[in-house]
Amino acid sequence: MSAPGQAKDKIDTLEAMTSLRDKVMAELETAPAAPKSAGKSRAKDEVLSLPNLTREMEGLIHKLNVAARDVVEAVDGSLPRDLERQFEADQRDVYTHRLFEGRGKRLQRAIRERHGSDRLVRGKVDAYVRLFERLLDMMSNSKRGDALVEACLASEAGRVYVMLAEAAGRIPPQ
Repeated sequence: MSAPGQAKDKIDTLEAMTSLRDKVMAELETAPAAPKSAGKSRAKDEVLSLPNLTREMEGLIHKLNVAARDVVEAVDGSLPRDLERQFEADQRDVYTHRLFEGRGKRLQRAIRERHGSDRLVRGKVDAYVRLFERLLDMMSNSKRGDALVEACLASEAGRVYVMLAEAAGRIPPQ
């Protein structure tokens, strides 16, 4: 295939993929407004209101993107210049996408092997996994929690989470 054909295929693939934020926001937008019940605590309603949930989610997504950058740096030993330029130009999910694209058996095996022996890799992988699990906990406690959790897990960041959690031994292989 020619270089222009490969570039078009890559652009089409990137456009077809939906980011974690977009998936969750789409799910939130379709959520029916639930009536407030007198039995719920006011604090819980405020914490899980749409604006607060959105703000919290965006903060965690930003942290996940930084954690993905840290994982790439720990595994590769350095950061690719082209990806770093994109990251600094506000394409924050570029490292998550890099991990998603490279999530083959070789990468997973390398992470599993280094997770046991390399403190830096272990720390960075575990940080990503913990952040994603915080996001899942937050989503599960909100309205339409199951659908939001599914949207999170179906995203690139969610698939990276599954790969890293498996490599770290946190979840059984799928």
